[in-house]
Amino acid sequence: MFNVCSKRTLTQLTVAACLFSGVATPTRVMAEGGLSLAEAVKMTLELSPNRFIQQANVTSAQAGVTIQEGAFNPTPSAGISVGQNTQPLNSVVYNAMSGGPFSRGPFTDISIKNPANTYVGVYLPGPDARYHHQDTDLAMLHAEISKLFQNGVNATVGLVNTRTVQSNLSTSTRPNANTSAVNLNINVPLLKYAGTQSAAGRLNAARKQQEAALEDYKFFLTALANNAISAYWDYRLAVDSLTIREASRDRVMRITNEVNAFVSSPDPKKEAQLRQQLAQVIYTTEGARANKSRMVVDYQQYMEQARTNFALTLGVPPEQFNSLPQPSDEIPDTIIPANFDNNSNRDAWRKAAIANRMDLQAAKLRQEAAGFIVKKSERDLNPQVDLNLSVGYQGLDEGNKFDNMMNAFGTNVEGVNWSTGLEFRYPIGNQTAEGILDSSKANYRQAELSVYQKTREIDAGVDVNVGYVNRYVQAIAKAEQAVKDYKDALAAWKKTPLTDPSAILGMLQTEAQYTEGLLTVLNIRTEYAKLVADIRFKTGLLGKTGATPEDYTISFNEVSQLPR
Repeated sequence: MFNVCSKRTLTQLTVAACLFSGVATPTRVMAEGGLSLAEAVKMTLELSPNRFIQQANVTSAQAGVTIQEGAFNPTPSAGISVGQNTQPLNSVVYNAMSGGPFSRGPFTDISIKNPANTYVGVYLPGPDARYHHQDTDLAMLHAEISKLFQNGVNATVGLVNTRTVQSNLSTSTRPNANTSAVNLNINVPLLKYAGTQSAAGRLNAARKQQEAALEDYKFFLTALANNAISAYWDYRLAVDSLTIREASRDRVMRITNEVNAFVSSPDPKKEAQLRQQLAQVIYTTEGARANKSRMVVDYQQYMEQARTNFALTLGVPPEQFNSLPQPSDEIPDTIIPANFDNNSNRDAWRKAAIANRMDLQAAKLRQEAAGFIVKKSERDLNPQVDLNLSVGYQGLDEGNKFDNMMNAFGTNVEGVNWSTGLEFRYPIGNQTAEGILDSSKANYRQAELSVYQKTREIDAGVDVNVGYVNRYVQAIAKAEQAVKDYKDALAAWKKTPLTDPSAILGMLQTEAQYTEGLLTVLNIRTEYAKLVADIRFKTGLLGKTGATPEDYTISFNEVSQLPR
């Protein structure tokens, strides 16, 4: 359990974020003005819970490498054991010429030749004649260290020290013994498990999987940034659309007020006459004013919904939704080019995407990882033939002192012990190895198809975005011209006398068209701004990464222009 708190002060927003067990919890959001686009992206990367979910995949992949590396770690071992052995002694016969009793045990052998030239065994009892068995106390110390190398070779160095103590027989004939052994054992696989392709195949695959997980994580951060940019512009669109609707309501209210002022008169009969003559105009203007007020309320709700969506994208908790500042960056109004070359931009963006898209690189790395497993599985189809080598020596030092036991490693060493041999093993049918190979080939094929499919998706995404750019290039000029014409028409209608009902109705209609034209231009520019960020995202050119994947930044100019 850890608790790491990091506090970052933004230009117009202060966000405190604490990590508890890897989960980000923002402590407060202070609305002190607008929120810039760069700050919004930074907040998203800091606070979004999805980032920590994706980050767990990187941690899992790192753990996979650690697990595979563990197979090649040196493994020391040591131990001590004590025990007792009871061994029966050989049977002998005691016959003292006169026919003594049979007895078991070790005796002194004296042969006497009788007159008949036959030998009679005379066994005189020794000091241990009363024992029919030998009791031995044993104490053994051992220590080894083994190491599996990535080429498949396994080496073990072992030390064994044993003390043997006679517990019931005389040590004069059988003294206590301290024996030692030092051995180096090497196992060299010649076919199966031989070479780095087999022995280190899973480790190499795990390392590629780790690289792939990191590339996926970095790509996910760019996706978060792209989503934040889109939500930011949607929120800005809602704010500006509400402003346009409020301005439209105010214009209609002024028209309505002018009509009401025109028909008002101190003479009730004259006012009634005017109201009767201009009834259509009065009712139309009053209805238009009510409708404009309703639209303002609708767009206020629209803005609240956009703010909520923006807050969800940022990752702030629900209690902070209402305190979220409005966007401070305005939707760019000069980024749509006057003309656009379809073919050259399509080709350039495709090449950029193939070179820079981190999710495509991750798919290729996973294909490489699957390839390592295929090569290992093909190698492991072979029989297991191992060359075993062993070399060492033994020592002996007799005595009961502690030094005797330790000195046995260098005492009475007569020469080197060694052995070598081959070991063969092969299961009949070899179905396990064949099944693993078939499975690894299937996984490789899936990874290969994943790369192909990702490439197709990239090409399709670029084609779609090229089409959108063309659409906006063609639409923006016409939409802006329409707004200009409606604005001029509205100015012309204002010069007409209020006594002309058709002029008032025409003015209201033109005002409605002018308002819708403003909203259309605003929508086109918003969608185009989102498209620019999406093109940079799909070509792998959105933002820059610093020393760590989380050190990710974007600039306003970067998302205001198409990649060149």
